[in-house]
Amino acid sequence: MKKSFTYAPKPFKKMPKGIKELPVANAVYIPNTDKNGKKISSKEFKKRINETELFLLNIFGGYTTDELEHGEFISKLKKKVISERIARVLSFSEVGKFKKHRVELEKWLIKKKKEWNQETIAYEFEGDLFYI
Repeated sequence: MKKSFTYAPKPFKKMPKGIKELPVANAVYIPNTDKNGKKISSKEFKKRINETELFLLNIFGGYTTDELEHGEFISKLKKKVISERIARVLSFSEVGKFKKHRVELEKWLIKKKKEWNQETIAYEFEGDLFYI
């Protein structure tokens, strides 16, 4: 059996001609606050979204962005609930392309965590959420 990141069955009994499968789903959640819960400017928030979109476009070939109204998490640093606006940039990829770029993706996420002054960056992979 061919190993992959996803274990879902094919959507059609016989795949129609010309279908291209992109089974690896991953997303980056971008907050509009820093690690202290201080809101950043709308311009800076948009810049972070655009950086993420461009990065995922370049390594995986596409993205979709959702600006979510609200998100909360309990900060280990502040020992309180941080409430923030969130954007989710979602990208799908072929398995080979994901494997080729996953180290680059990991380094980018760690770099952005520091650059954006974040306690954590939420990264979704195949429906599972990871705090970087």
